[in-house]
Amino acid sequence: MAVLTRPDSGGAGPPPLPLRPPVARSRWTPARRLAVGAIVVVAAVIAYLLTRPDNYTYRLDFRDAGQLVSGDLVRIGGTEAGTIQSISLTGSGLAQVTISLDRSYGPLRQGTTAQIRSPGLASVASRYVDVTPTPTFKPALPNDDVIPATATHGIVDIDQLFNTLNANTRTGLRRLIRGFGQWYGGKSRQANLTASYFPPALQAYTRLFNQIDGSTGSFNQFVAQTDRALGTIDAHASQLTDLIANARVTAEALSSDNRSLSAGLARLPGALRQGSAAFRQLRTQALPALTRLVNATRPLTGPLSRFLPRLDPVLNAAVPTFAQLRRTIDTPGPNNDLLDALIKLPRLAAAVKKDFPEATRALRKGTPELRFARPYIPDLVAWLVNWDEIFATYDANGHYARTAPVFGAFGLSPGGKHLTQVKPGKRGSGAGVSHGNLRRCPGGGIPAPPDRSAPFVDRGPQANAHCSAGQSVGR
Repeated sequence: MAVLTRPDSGGAGPPPLPLRPPVARSRWTPARRLAVGAIVVVAAVIAYLLTRPDNYTYRLDFRDAGQLVSGDLVRIGGTEAGTIQSISLTGSGLAQVTISLDRSYGPLRQGTTAQIRSPGLASVASRYVDVTPTPTFKPALPNDDVIPATATHGIVDIDQLFNTLNANTRTGLRRLIRGFGQWYGGKSRQANLTASYFPPALQAYTRLFNQIDGSTGSFNQFVAQTDRALGTIDAHASQLTDLIANARVTAEALSSDNRSLSAGLARLPGALRQGSAAFRQLRTQALPALTRLVNATRPLTGPLSRFLPRLDPVLNAAVPTFAQLRRTIDTPGPNNDLLDALIKLPRLAAAVKKDFPEATRALRKGTPELRFARPYIPDLVAWLVNWDEIFATYDANGHYARTAPVFGAFGLSPGGKHLTQVKPGKRGSGAGVSHGNLRRCPGGGIPAPPDRSAPFVDRGPQANAHCSAGQSVGR
């Protein structure tokens, strides 16, 4: 194996390094690949430019060709943009005009319209096709596509116009021309002075158009941005229509109340001065104080932020309560809310100034009687209700409630076969009849319920010392 040594080392020093065999390198280096790719792209572009058609071709259907001939011009915005190639008749009887449009003006897009026009009255037989293209955000029409007759318009010849004029119309037109003659009569100097301003105006327009032509890039950018803006406006046409309608209503409302508007405009300077003073005080006084307040309350805002989400459901639940409270305080109509009561309370206070003390003393004196009668209220109400129900219904024998005397003077013998006389002292006891129950407690006249809530015996303020719990039906 061959080794390399430095000549000046004399063979001393580190051991020699072995020679590596040469590595075969590829002929397609990155630079060569990039160059070949660029050549291929350029060749494809050249082939496309050489093979593409120079012009766009479209077919326009007209109901009337309007004296068009092959070779007539096609204009877009008054500028020559192409020529008419041929004119033929369709199967439905329409005139189909084939136009060749210069590539710089194509392609046409959906919604494009066309109309046959004349350059002036001096050339009655001369015609051209005026094409009105749509914005670039519309879909493009393919080459050799047909623009239907619904999007094209013919030309109205001068003889057709004259044929529409009747005798009265011609008389009116004659008078109009004579009126213009009388209008300009004796004012030739003023007319000539007006005409003398045309050349300076044309020169100014020429300079303007030259400046626009010199700023073609900026103008193209302006046109492109305008195109995007019009596309956005077209996408929101319904909202824009509503906005214009609302603006019209607003303008009508303002015009109908011009007196108030004039008064408001007259007061506006004073209001602006006062507003400026208020903003000055806000900047010099209120905002520094508010800053100090925010800095002082900053330690408390943390707990407050956790408290407010919990307070929100409470406030939502309290909305009906506040609504009812509002109706309680202030309800439309007389004598139906708290405000009306507060208005009439002074007169009521003057009227009852002497009656209330007497009523207070009467209530205090009647407290023992009320305390005694209060526990018996359910018994009294039940007696009244049941009394009415018992004697209100009938059966075959008459009223449900019937009285029958029970004396208990006789009873059955122990064998149950004979009646025996009961001693006078024991009469009535065997039939469940008792007497002398004059100290029953409230609820003592009914069988004791399972919860032992009756009879009512209380040792508190409602206690009745005269009643006896033993005098009850359940005892």
